[in-house]
Amino acid sequence: MAAAGWGFWGDGGGGGGEIERCVSGFLNYWMTTLEKTLKESRMKHTALIFFLQVAFLYGCKAQNSMGKKSPSCTQEYDSILRKRVYTNVDKMPEFEEGELSLMKFFRDHFRYPKDQEFFQGAINLVFVIAADGQVQNGHIVNKPDTSLTLVDKEALRVLSLMPKWKAGSCSGINVPVRMLWPIRF
Repeated sequence: MAAAGWGFWGDGGGGGGEIERCVSGFLNYWMTTLEKTLKESRMKHTALIFFLQVAFLYGCKAQNSMGKKSPSCTQEYDSILRKRVYTNVDKMPEFEEGELSLMKFFRDHFRYPKDQEFFQGAINLVFVIAADGQVQNGHIVNKPDTSLTLVDKEALRVLSLMPKWKAGSCSGINVPVRMLWPIRF
């Protein structure tokens, strides 16, 4: 099974619109309900992380079914890494110990910043899983380092802590794969 995250569409967003709208609507409803009923800030943050994990697992399942439909491999030039990376492959990268382990890793390492005001929205993480499984080039789509929020920085910190993944492959050969991971709060 491919270990992907909520909205982990390797091709940068292709094919997940209907699923994402469905899950996004569900999460928006629950987040609005939580915001109205939960009084204390810490409880909100704990609840956010819980719903993030639920959405993350759902995205993993959606990615699995998506990956089986398109066996062709596509690649493009990454100007930051200065090399070609794949955006769609026969076998997408997987977190070494599976989907539940990946969710647990994120939950255990993500610390909602104390000085951050309540955040609701999305952080669009982009990174590359190298041919050897290393997580590389983590950044946030269309956001320069100078405008990162505390939540953005925390998500990047957790990404940088991740252990090696099982590399993605094209025709049985391990290749670097660009991943897009929209994390919704």
